[in-house]
Amino acid sequence: EAAFTLHNLGAFPGLVRRGHDSVEGEVYEVDMETLRALDRLEGHPRFYRRTPIVLADGESVETYVLGAEQVRGCPVIRSGSWRAREKEHTR
Repeated sequence: EAAFTLHNLGAFPGLVRRGHDSVEGEVYEVDMETLRALDRLEGHPRFYRRTPIVLADGESVETYVLGAEQVRGCPVIRSGSWRAREKEHTR
């Protein structure tokens, strides 16, 4: 059972570990050097926190999540898809 909510932070999405929505995402396998570079880019652990999650198929992966206080006042992306939000936004 999914327990996430995707929020619109303006220029990028924010995933929060709460709620009951399924969200759409992409999974990449990267080496440690790339992971460290991604951590710097995403501000881990000061902004996003890299957190293990279990996907619908049972696979365990890590993703970047925000705390609930960081998305306060930011709209929820009801579709759970950042791409769908972008398409709706440009219409």
